[in-house]
Amino acid sequence: MKSFRNYHFVTLYLTVMLEQTLSTVSTMLGTMLVSGLGTSVSAGIGMVDQINFVFMNILTCIATGITAIVSQCVGKGDIKKAQDCANHSITISIYASIVISAFLIIFRAPLLNILFGKAEQTVLDSASIYLFFTSISLPFLTLFNVFTGIRRATGDNLSPLIGVFLSNIFYVIVTIFCIKVLNLGISSVGYGLLVSRIISSLILQFFIYFKPRMLKLPKPTIKVNFNILKPVLDIAITNSVDGIIFNGGKLLVQVFMSGMGTAALSANTICNSISNFIQLPGKTFQVTCVPFTGTAYGSGDMEKTKKVMLSQTLGANISQLIMNIIFYIFCSKIYFLYTDDLQVLEYSLNLINSFLILSPIFWATSFMTPSALRATGDAKFTMTISVLSLFIFRIFFSWLLGVHFNYGIYGIWAGMYIDWLFRSVLYFSRIFSKKWHAKNI
Repeated sequence: MKSFRNYHFVTLYLTVMLEQTLSTVSTMLGTMLVSGLGTSVSAGIGMVDQINFVFMNILTCIATGITAIVSQCVGKGDIKKAQDCANHSITISIYASIVISAFLIIFRAPLLNILFGKAEQTVLDSASIYLFFTSISLPFLTLFNVFTGIRRATGDNLSPLIGVFLSNIFYVIVTIFCIKVLNLGISSVGYGLLVSRIISSLILQFFIYFKPRMLKLPKPTIKVNFNILKPVLDIAITNSVDGIIFNGGKLLVQVFMSGMGTAALSANTICNSISNFIQLPGKTFQVTCVPFTGTAYGSGDMEKTKKVMLSQTLGANISQLIMNIIFYIFCSKIYFLYTDDLQVLEYSLNLINSFLILSPIFWATSFMTPSALRATGDAKFTMTISVLSLFIFRIFFSWLLGVHFNYGIYGIWAGMYIDWLFRSVLYFSRIFSKKWHAKNI
């Protein structure tokens, strides 16, 4: 039995890792391509990404909730409840994504002006175009995430990988064609995103309804039964409030940066792109820890659940350290694939070097550990710590160091690291308490 569980973990980890690698590398390629169009374009993408993180978090939390609940139901053997929760989760995710998408499309111009009015007009123009495409494609991304959560919770690792693989091929092809042949500028990556998200959602929809595993779902219901959805929403709402506040705080920090110049904004976009690649091992554990922790918790074995959380955290730290060493040794020239601007290159090199040192120590316990705690239903605690740490540490120190003491982009990232330290101490110590034992989802 133990060897089977280890095999299940290895296969899940490797497929999720490959899936995330495909997505990250294709996104990096898109960022590299549009960065070649100028620093204002990459700066605009970076600003929009922070806006998207706020709203995408609401929709991603539904997928997180359904993954946790379905995996718990599977652990208990309650397949009927898993089917009902999955079906109604699909419906509510469709409604929510359409509303958010329409809001962002209609109000994107005033939203950008309110948040980033200090940025150059060329940056704002690029951001407006990119925000339109990310918004219109949001419902398709939401469906893909929810479908993926359902399949992973039932032990299916292959169909999400197929969806990501094919969609990213189309993303790269469409983006390159639009840049090199049609000369569409920043719209190129927008068209690539739209096509890839449509394809990925259609592929997972096919597997959900025509190649079901243990969950045979009917067509999505029009009416939402909130009594059935309560276990999912208990996790999703609390988690989304946490994420909205957290990503809203990051958006406020982005507002601080808008007055620091286009070079700083461009470097921040490039560094986010590179750090997403470096974090692939850790972020894979962030995904795998949810179904494994949820299944262990659903079985009622609290000691086993704690061991799962600790092993996932340790694995994330070790894998992150190995990845950072490999990147430092072999990828020192990657910055030049994004830009040849000397100021942007200097910012990027210094920021990533600091990231390579600190991320193996603090990132996993800051972001992977709370994902595991949420899978047990301990979402209110993680939300409280996230909000407190955001305002007391990230926002305050970003302003103090970046704006007040004029350390610029370096002060912004220093505030982020201080935030990580506080989160790590409280989240990791929570695993050893028994307070999450009583969370009955």
